[in-house]
Amino acid sequence: MSNLEVLITERLNEEPAIFKGCSLSELTWMTFGAVAIWLPICLIVAALIGSVTMGFGFGGIMVVFSVIVMSLTFRRLKTNRPHGYYQLAAHLWLARHRLIKSPFVIRSGVWDLGRT
Repeated sequence: MSNLEVLITERLNEEPAIFKGCSLSELTWMTFGAVAIWLPICLIVAALIGSVTMGFGFGGIMVVFSVIVMSLTFRRLKTNRPHGYYQLAAHLWLARHRLIKSPFVIRSGVWDLGRT
């Protein structure tokens, strides 16, 4: 059995880790978040200095640095947790703050059948 046969996508149970323990979807969200934060900040600072082009360059450097730091931090947080734990935790956090609707029952309390 060759190494190529081991990585057939039909046989994987979860997304493979491709960079510092993070999957492609996790890295994609980290990159979008870093771009959304760093690019406007760097462009505003560069415009104040007078060189907008340098803002793009410095913004790109900060995005790469942020993704590396976030992936190392996320790898440490994911240790000894089941697959998909943080995606579920983030989904429930958004539901508790009423930003999205949750398909799960997140209410605690006394339940009754509603019959008298």
